[in-house]
Amino acid sequence: MSRLRHLLAPALLAGLRGLERLRPPRAGAVRILLLHDVPPAHEDALDHLLARIGQRHGFAEPSLLLSAEGGERAHGAPVLVTFDDGFRSNHRVAERLLARHGVTAVFFICPGLMDLGAADQSAAVARLVFRGAVSAPPPLMSWGEVEALAAAGHTIAAHTLTHRALAGLPPADLAAEVLQSGERIEQRLGRPVDWFAYPFGDIDSIDLAAMGVIAGRYRLCRSGVRGLNDAGTDPLGLLAEPVDLSAPPAYQDLALEGGLDVRHAAARTRLAALVAARM
Repeated sequence: MSRLRHLLAPALLAGLRGLERLRPPRAGAVRILLLHDVPPAHEDALDHLLARIGQRHGFAEPSLLLSAEGGERAHGAPVLVTFDDGFRSNHRVAERLLARHGVTAVFFICPGLMDLGAADQSAAVARLVFRGAVSAPPPLMSWGEVEALAAAGHTIAAHTLTHRALAGLPPADLAAEVLQSGERIEQRLGRPVDWFAYPFGDIDSIDLAAMGVIAGRYRLCRSGVRGLNDAGTDPLGLLAEPVDLSAPPAYQDLALEGGLDVRHAAARTRLAALVAARM
């Protein structure tokens, strides 16, 4: 099935772009690219993706979402680049690739995992981030590397304390995961933490209780639900486009530009309802 989707991607992408030219621009439009670990084998793919984004869409600064502005470029919404989980590869690609393309990104990290010793961290990341699917996960950044990213102008954001799914957590655990993550980052970096992204990003990993705690602490919350953000998108219900760097370029572009969004319509509706009911 993946092979068929990849084969069809160029034609689907051409059709999608043709339709986009017929639609009126959406005020405040911003796409959010969602990435995770970037192993060396995928660096070239990311380099080429960033080049295509820069040429076709342009890059959005994190402050653009804070100002509730945004905009429609000639060929689509500008793109904000984000990375989840805080893998060490994120620091490497920030130095090698993001700087070259003039990209300022948002890095969502889990300070409770970062503070573990190497062996304990590896076991915890395998269990909590990869849900046991891998036995030897990639390492996380050190605080020194996170501080270097912040010094370079990137935004450091909270991704819970230890990457636990928030839906259904007991109140004390929920408060610790959501609140202490931001507090620890602020203590280490000496700057406010306005951004949050909940682990796994799907609609079943968040609930009303979690959204209420998030809303009481952060100004923006990014999900992993696909869709285009615009002036009507609540800052606590931001949408994102996960992109698989191992996929062909046309399929990457199709995912980033909204070609897979239709499958997430129900999730977008549920997320918007959660955000609206948070008070």
